[in-house]
Amino acid sequence: MTNIGAFIQYYRTKSGFTQKDLANGICSISYLSKIENGTIEPSHDVIMSLCDKLNAPYEDLISVENEDLHDDIYNLYKLIAKKNFNEAKSSYSHLKSMITPFHQLQTLHFFRLIEFYYLVETKQEDAMNQPIEQIHNMKESFTGETLYLFNKILGVYYIHCAYPNKAINYFKDAERILVEYSLKDPDLYYLLAATYTRMEEPVLSNHYCQVAKEQFIGEFFYPKITDCYVLFGINYTLLKEFELAKQYLFQILDSRPMMDSELVTANLKHNIGFMYCEMREWKKAIPYLEDAIHSFKSFYEKLHSYHLIAKAHYYLQEFEQSASYIEQGEVISERINDVKTKCQLEILTAQVNNEVGESSFVEKAENKWIPYLTEVGERHTLKELYRILGESLKEKEQYKLSSYYFQQLAKESI
Repeated sequence: MTNIGAFIQYYRTKSGFTQKDLANGICSISYLSKIENGTIEPSHDVIMSLCDKLNAPYEDLISVENEDLHDDIYNLYKLIAKKNFNEAKSSYSHLKSMITPFHQLQTLHFFRLIEFYYLVETKQEDAMNQPIEQIHNMKESFTGETLYLFNKILGVYYIHCAYPNKAINYFKDAERILVEYSLKDPDLYYLLAATYTRMEEPVLSNHYCQVAKEQFIGEFFYPKITDCYVLFGINYTLLKEFELAKQYLFQILDSRPMMDSELVTANLKHNIGFMYCEMREWKKAIPYLEDAIHSFKSFYEKLHSYHLIAKAHYYLQEFEQSASYIEQGEVISERINDVKTKCQLEILTAQVNNEVGESSFVEKAENKWIPYLTEVGERHTLKELYRILGESLKEKEQYKLSSYYFQQLAKESI
């Protein structure tokens, strides 16, 4: 049985009432004090009067076996997974007002997990700045489908933190539970595909992306079908199959029913810009990247376009424009603590300043960036760094060291 006294005291303090304020018209101050201390069991009428005054719905809030509350939390998860953030915001606010320390620990942990998912997916800094150990420590509370959600959400978190090596382990654990319990969630297959793309394993990514696409088609979930087409375009870009990449990306650009939001358009144009950068057609890349920057709403989304457009201007030998975009990117990456893009911008700055072959940069690459990129699994940037080091050191006639980096590039390309 819930401690009624602790419940009343919790809501009284939360409401800013003194004992005198709350007791007025209901009972004596000493009687209320005894209720809060747990020395007497108040009558049902007194409890209901106190709850009414505190605007604390007794039946809903102190039930320790509230199945409806669990369902409401799960519905919040589904809204977030479908990117329906307007309804999710309302649902989240309602649940946050209902959850109290008096609910079962499993319920509290489940809400805390889905709240974390909401903060991550809406890119709120609160999610990224809190100790992740608090979420890890909840794992023992979850079994079956809730354990599946735990693994999926941790994977999503590590993807947002640019740690695909960690993310993939959680997604694979989630996949095992998905199969074991005969669950269906095409979004997990899409996340597996997107993570393998980040790890520059496009063939594996295409496999999972195909599974996700077929299941999304079965659900008529067109926004996610569009995401799959974009991912196919990125994967074929990584495979240097540029004609196939163009087919997928421009099919979406020319298909209005599949492209129903400004964010989708911005993301698509960013990836067309990425494709042209990989083709080294820098002038074609820039207009798409500029459109993406203007259309993206959040700093997180804009940042990667800033890096690519700065890179395009560098290779066009438009160094002032490149430096300007680098500067804007550095401000954002510092603000949101995006370590991967900090690395990319620092490499590009060294290129603009013709410092890549200098011993100070080589030392920093060896001691900081190469270990970091290896640890998190960002192979695309790692390969690019090896190539840049190899080429710049070759120009400086440091053939032995240049050869070493080209060998490392060859190993990463296998």
